Amino acid sequence: MSRILDQTNREYLASLIPEDIPDWKESWQWGYEAGKEIQIEETPFMKKYGVKSEAEYRLREAAAGRMTWQVNMGLASVDDEVTGLKELETFNQETGLKISFCHQLPKNIVGTPKDKRQGIPTGVGFELNEYEDWHRIAHASTIQPIFGDNHLGYPNSVETTINCLKAGCKYQGMFCMFHQVAPGCPDEIWNMNEVIKAVGICAAKHDEDVIIASNMDDGLPAYCMDLASYLAYAKWERYVVEDLCKARYAMSFGNLTSDLIQKASMWLAASDTFSKDDQPGIEFIYPNTVDHWDHHLHSNYGFQIPEGLMVTLVERKYKTGASFLAVPISEKVAIPTVPEMLDMQGALQRTAESAPYYEKLINWDVVEETRDRIKEFSEVMFQNFMTGMKEAGIDITNPIEMMVVLKKMDPTKFEQLFHPSIVQEGKERVEPVLPAALWSFSEKMALEIINDLKDTEYAENIKGKSVCVASGDLHYFGLYVMTRVLEALGADVLYGGNSLDAVDVLDLADEYGVDTLCVSLHNGQALGYAQLLKQLAEERGREYHFYLGGLLTSFIHEDDETPSDVTANIEEMGLRTSTSVEELVKMLAGQKE
Repeated sequence: MSRILDQTNREYLASLIPEDIPDWKESWQWGYEAGKEIQIEETPFMKKYGVKSEAEYRLREAAAGRMTWQVNMGLASVDDEVTGLKELETFNQETGLKISFCHQLPKNIVGTPKDKRQGIPTGVGFELNEYEDWHRIAHASTIQPIFGDNHLGYPNSVETTINCLKAGCKYQGMFCMFHQVAPGCPDEIWNMNEVIKAVGICAAKHDEDVIIASNMDDGLPAYCMDLASYLAYAKWERYVVEDLCKARYAMSFGNLTSDLIQKASMWLAASDTFSKDDQPGIEFIYPNTVDHWDHHLHSNYGFQIPEGLMVTLVERKYKTGASFLAVPISEKVAIPTVPEMLDMQGALQRTAESAPYYEKLINWDVVEETRDRIKEFSEVMFQNFMTGMKEAGIDITNPIEMMVVLKKMDPTKFEQLFHPSIVQEGKERVEPVLPAALWSFSEKMALEIINDLKDTEYAENIKGKSVCVASGDLHYFGLYVMTRVLEALGADVLYGGNSLDAVDVLDLADEYGVDTLCVSLHNGQALGYAQLLKQLAEERGREYHFYLGGLLTSFIHEDDETPSDVTANIEEMGLRTSTSVEELVKMLAGQKE
């Protein structure tokens, strides 16, 4: 039997295997015993609908062919969050429409244990500090909150999981977020150990329908060129959560997907793979966010409303129990207000009323054929991955070991080493079954910039220039475009990857003697991140040339309800900012116009 990996790649993966890993089964058992002691309170949502869990409600709605709807909400404080949930409830009462779930978006530091938060730049959202905060949100209205982001998957998993469960919320975290960099928590073995404890807590509540959720677009698959690779990776997550740790698992995806036929096919493939008789295999479907405009915002209704109709039609026919997580038209440029959330919900749910007319016209053959192709492909890629890990000496019975290796591994290697077009077909480059929309969009953007600049004086002046590039958060494709363009124009690029803390960016630059640093920022931490860069640079006594870009927003005052553009604040500190990769190239070339 031929090997999956050559010697070089086996040695590469083997070099990532951590030492001194604690006994994961003891950690899991600790969590399991702790979980048995937790009493899960009944929420107003469960009382209203007469169900014991969110899963039971979803299956009941699915049996009737009804889509369930949810929103994202991450306001400035717990008080605001409670008020927002009450507004959602009032909307339901006034309209007769039904928002069932509200995905919570707290600050990033919620995922960091309290004793490790000192000096960490914080993103947008609200803070959760005491159990009462979770309880207030869970019992604010008959809308069921789901605590996903910055919960299970992060180093503070034990505290957040316990508090979620006690408050009455049975969907737990975003398991895929173990792949993100948790601020203030550099010890990856300890980080993953805490996650496994939390998985053990959830395993103890298996029979009470507690489900560990995961959103592929927030983890390693966000780096994939092929949408079909998502399912292969999710199968590995399911293997860890269900097969090794005896808990429940459900997958989510969608915001990097614009082709509705591909999205429907992927949805059905994942549902077939992960669904059980007593739980849906999909937690939510996220709408396309790749094609959002940052201008003429009302035009953004134009592609999400057809998507809402499509997902309604899929659910009416296939009855998966998935929820659609609608995104307001303003999401690309600002934190949406509650009225903006309600506007999109009203538009989508009223559009869904016309589904019975459209379903008579639809032939689902192409969706089902693509679904079956994805399922077959994903199993081959999953087996490639499992076999390759074993070849590299990775213990595939140890979730902590596998998680640390994946965290340390260049995430683009997942496809480069295990994609069937590489392994089975011998191609030199990945040939996607379903090209991921954001990757296609980013590649197109990069090529346009390269073509515009390649024969200019800017390109000539940037050749050979040493530049360190990194992202301060999970967002990868802005970093991809920046790296692709700079390399194509002849710059010497030191690639730092995503989710780097400020200190890590400087450490990397210092290690390789690079003094020009370009950092992409999106999650509302721009001002704090910039201040920390400046402080660390002064402490080191070195002169750096900083260029910050992306979405440069932050809360400036404690009582701010929405973040502000902090571009001017950053410029006043002596750090440069750019609004586009093209502008960045001109600045680096010393010829900004």
